[in-house]
This record gives sequence, structure tokens and C-alpha cells, in this order.
Amino acid sequence: MALTQVIGSGIGSIGATTVTGEGTATTSLQQGLAKQWGHFDQRGDTLGANTAGDTFNTTSFTDVEAGHIDVAIANDMSNATYSVNATTHYNGTIASDRFSRFVGASGIATGSFRLAGQYENNNPEDVYFHGILVHGDLA
Repeated sequence: MALTQVIGSGIGSIGATTVTGEGTATTSLQQGLAKQWGHFDQRGDTLGANTAGDTFNTTSFTDVEAGHIDVAIANDMSNATYSVNATTHYNGTIASDRFSRFVGASGIATGSFRLAGQYENNNPEDVYFHGILVHGDLA
């Protein structure tokens, strides 16, 4: 089916939409789309302290303590086994990329999760900004 036919028939009302990818493989559009993402400046050096940048399907970011933020998802996921991919950045400049930061998600629930970022010496520390990307099934 041509893309113009899918759009013309109302893509919002179709239950499962697949497209042909490379070769003959098909990909589910619903499964392949990011379900939540966001950018959050905890320290305040790029956007301002505790300020969200660009987001999608994100209700809020809450600064819990040094290096820890809680992320609330606007439209819940269907279960707590979705994938959270996150990054932290020192200040986003090439000159400072030697300052390693580590981040991981914990407390994953259908509508929220916590990110914990730390510096290379294992000390929790507010990070310049977090980048978050979630894949999985919406409820």
C-alpha cells in the first residue's frame, strides 16, 4: 500500500501500521517509535537549574538529590519492562569530554523512573544535563 493511501485512510484510526524496510522486512511503526524523551538541566549551566528543555510525553522532572532526578511519564507505559536509555553530559563541550559521567535508571514503574548520575569517582553529583529516550509499549 502506498503511503498516500495510508494517510488518506486516516492513519490515526489504523490499529497496526507496518512499513517495508530494507529488502522485504517490515517494521511496526507503533513499536519502532520513541514513547518518551526529554532533556533536563539539573545543575543549571545550559538551560537554568532544574529546567526542562525539549520533551515528549513527559509530565515532570523532579530534582531529588545530588545526581538523582525523578521523571514522570505523561501517558503511562503498559508495563515496567520498557527500555530507558539515558545520557549525562558535563557541559556539552569537546574540551570537557574527558570528565566521564555515568547514568542509570532505577525504580522503573509504568508512569515514572529515577535517573542517577555520577562522576567517575563514584560520587553522586548534579550533572549539567540529562538526555532520556524510552522505548516500549504504551498502556
